[in-house]
Amino acid sequence: MTSAQMLHDVRLRAPYFESSERATLLRYLDPDFVARFQQDVSKQRFAQPQFVDWIREETHSPYDGKPVLRLPTHRAFHLFCCEVVCERFGRPALDPARITSAGFVIRRLRGDREQAWIVEEGEALGWQDASAGIRDPDLDRRLCANGMLHPRTNQATYTGEQTHPLHVLNSTDASGKRHSLLFGYVPLGGFYYERNAQGLFDAQSQDEIEDLAARSLPWPFGYRDGRQTQWRTADNLQVENGVPSKGLFELLRLLVNRYHLGEAGREANAELETLFSGIWFHDEERLPARLRGAAQEEAGFKAQSREPVRHARRFHLFAYLQDCFARAEGNPLVQWLIEQEDAADNAGGLEHLAQLAPLPDAGGNGTLNLSLRLEASDAEDIRYRLGQRFRAQTLAQAREIPLPKFGQGEADVYQLVPFVRSRNDQGKEQIQWGDAQCRSLQFRVAAPLDPEASRPSLIQMPSLRDLKRGLARGASVLTPGDTFDFINGLKLKKGASEDVIGEGPKLGVQWICSFSLPVITLVAMILLMIMISLLNIVFFWLPWVRICLPFPKIDK
Repeated sequence: MTSAQMLHDVRLRAPYFESSERATLLRYLDPDFVARFQQDVSKQRFAQPQFVDWIREETHSPYDGKPVLRLPTHRAFHLFCCEVVCERFGRPALDPARITSAGFVIRRLRGDREQAWIVEEGEALGWQDASAGIRDPDLDRRLCANGMLHPRTNQATYTGEQTHPLHVLNSTDASGKRHSLLFGYVPLGGFYYERNAQGLFDAQSQDEIEDLAARSLPWPFGYRDGRQTQWRTADNLQVENGVPSKGLFELLRLLVNRYHLGEAGREANAELETLFSGIWFHDEERLPARLRGAAQEEAGFKAQSREPVRHARRFHLFAYLQDCFARAEGNPLVQWLIEQEDAADNAGGLEHLAQLAPLPDAGGNGTLNLSLRLEASDAEDIRYRLGQRFRAQTLAQAREIPLPKFGQGEADVYQLVPFVRSRNDQGKEQIQWGDAQCRSLQFRVAAPLDPEASRPSLIQMPSLRDLKRGLARGASVLTPGDTFDFINGLKLKKGASEDVIGEGPKLGVQWICSFSLPVITLVAMILLMIMISLLNIVFFWLPWVRICLPFPKIDK
């Protein structure tokens, strides 16, 4: 057989019970939707209102009149249906024995662009521009026009987009004509991890975030004042006899709380570790008299007197952070940061605090009676490296966040495109895609918490007389010994007693704590009503979050 040989032509079109030329989307509100669909086909129920009016019910998008399909979490399920015919006189139904497989793909429409959900070796890569022409989505099929397989190395012959199966259902219409229907469930979930996180963010949004990070620290470690500040002589001395500047306090808080600089095993901090290994604490008593005091000229504290300065060095800033994190009794720097934050709160803000307390000694022997100086080049390196570290952290988190398959933005419009593989008269497999008329209608996908898509859920509250009945044998929690002692030591008005805080774990001892489910349900409802009432004082939203109606007792 040659590529010029004619094939047995087939065509996908709307099912016979559909009034339009588009393939059909059906909505069912119960999980047994496949059996329901088969019964609806056999009994010709599709003219009933629930099959006609559901699209109008789902037209609540803020952007246009396209229907918004609900998710399975809304207890709504959608089926896609079309039929396959021979492209001959009368368009008879294609013999199901000739159908080797059938399916559909979900396309995202963005203006004049059409995007496909690409999967590579079982891993979702996200939405990418769809391929043009008749190509097979399956690598193991990749058919030529004459039904022969292309070489596996010729990747230009398949699309790699995710497919969903369509099943064959024989049916006859009112006149007795046979039809080969194809139907399948429309999955409206899924997620992927972005490989190329660099291209994930909007360029303007990323610039704004990085600018916000740079403004989170004061000069000389950031640009909180909104402009690039010129280096001043007073910026040189950042720690004087153990007392840090307020700018260095905020820098240390960032390094410790966000990046855990100094903690072992933090490979992402390698560049910051190298940077702060070149910034030293000095003993003022070992410096020459001309180099002591609050400030040195920009010409350079280090450059003017290398040997005297080197002689006065004690340890660099990174070593200090390492020693603080290595303390088994707890990080003294973390405790110092907490104390300074409390002092700043009591003073009405850090800017109103007269002076910070001296830095703690990493060995736990009091305070650090040393000084630390910077040059303009040091501060510039710190600003640059912090920006790089923030960018790397943002991208690293973006790679770990599962991104939803279906978005709810204005440009997120979707459509289903069917295809069928069948054997021609020579026994060769061929693929046929649905044309523009056989595609589904364009639709949007609801958000998980979309109030327009949510359906009522009935939760049976316990009666008050059920609270004391039976045993506490509902939810069971396996609790380690130290956690159990901590919870058991909670006092009604004092919180946790001092004798249970800081104790080590009870080796080999753990507890199973069981709770009554009626009590748990009632407590959850009480807490919910308390929070709603508190928020209602500010937002006045109670009429939108609770509606209470008298309801007759269900006798089933």
